[in-house]
Amino acid sequence: MSREIKFRVWNHTEGHWNGMRCKDVQSCGYLICLNGIYVIPESVSRNHTVQQFTGLLDKNGKEIYEGDIVKATSDQYTNENFIGKVIFDEGYFCTWVNKNDIRGIWSDDNIEVIGNIFENKDLLEKEQ
Repeated sequence: MSREIKFRVWNHTEGHWNGMRCKDVQSCGYLICLNGIYVIPESVSRNHTVQQFTGLLDKNGKEIYEGDIVKATSDQYTNENFIGKVIFDEGYFCTWVNKNDIRGIWSDDNIEVIGNIFENKDLLEKEQ
């Protein structure tokens, strides 16, 4: 089963999302698809960050993207709670909890999106 390819673009200059939740991207805000490769033009890339949909939903049915901050309750392997940010690492989406702790994200995890790294970075600072 393949996952749906979607992106969102954070505009650092204006402090909001551009092209949020684009599907079948040809041109969506600043995101452009060229022969199946998704790019953001260099002229605007310094002020924008593109984040990809993981293909997973949290326990409330909310889409999980790179850069989201998630809270896990009863992690399936360690049975402990944690807060971390969603990253893409070595071909997989996972949760970065701290510099020594990166955990996978699974469809049956009891996780909830509680914010993102642009609007709610203080949620991570509390945990560090």
